[in-house]
Amino acid sequence: MKLFCQLIVLLALGCLLSACDSRKSAVNSSELPAFVAQKGNVYTITQGQTRLDINAGIGGRISSLKVDGVEMLLTADKAGNTIWGSTFWSSPQSEWSWPPIDVLDAAPYSLSVVDDRIVFTSKTDPGTGYQFIKSYGINAEKKCISIIYSIYNKSNVEKNVAGWEVTRFRPTGMTFFPQGNTESNSGIFYPLVVEHMGDITWANYRPEHILQNHHKLMTDGKEGWVAYANAGKILVKEFADVPVELIVAGEGEIELFANVEKTFWEVDQQGVMTKLAPGEHLDWEVRWHTRSLPASVPATLGSEELVNFVRGVLNGTH
Repeated sequence: MKLFCQLIVLLALGCLLSACDSRKSAVNSSELPAFVAQKGNVYTITQGQTRLDINAGIGGRISSLKVDGVEMLLTADKAGNTIWGSTFWSSPQSEWSWPPIDVLDAAPYSLSVVDDRIVFTSKTDPGTGYQFIKSYGINAEKKCISIIYSIYNKSNVEKNVAGWEVTRFRPTGMTFFPQGNTESNSGIFYPLVVEHMGDITWANYRPEHILQNHHKLMTDGKEGWVAYANAGKILVKEFADVPVELIVAGEGEIELFANVEKTFWEVDQQGVMTKLAPGEHLDWEVRWHTRSLPASVPATLGSEELVNFVRGVLNGTH
């Protein structure tokens, strides 16, 4: 009888675990949009020459971005390290300090399919009351990948919050963006070396410029884009431009970060500071445009051809 009871308990536990597993994988391959392929927890979006991987098991974050077969992002290197790929945080950082909130940044997200988009949903963080949703799709007209980030306020207090996309590259390459209307600052870190040419701010990653501290730039942009170029490839992140008065205090619309260990290069942008009453949420779309650069477009500091190419990508002529 004792053995029989133990078997019943084990069977019940097995059924419960199976039910949990079925909930995690409630979307099967046949339900996925045609541009999405699945392998385990990784969902791959293919758009033209671009392959973008999203890992549902690790925060629904972007784990790989390949353009014509060339990897652009810093990818995972060892177990336990979560500083890689492209993730999403809430701003201001002062609300949660460091490290990032695991349930939002690195814990598994559930998956669903809504209106030809794959949607990844976090659990609710009990500390901040935030729940994140990341929705990925294709914008065929713009020839880009559309990402819609949502922050839900599940707390019982009003929140002032903005979305914050955090994209990490290997310690190489160059980033640039149209400079906005505020001075740059570095917060508690060393200033990042940049150059201003015309209306564009340029930052070339140079390890010899990284001293005995992390380096950071926080500033206002304009036109609603920031670009990263390396190895003949370019990623342009497009988003709604943020008025200066709606940038989160102590933060920047554009943020660049280089760590003192010289292991990664971070290119971020933040959205509009939004007041969320309990139960309300914000949506923020970011579009990722990728290209292989033509031989006629030099990827060099101050290149007018490169800036014109980016603007052409955004207005649909490239």
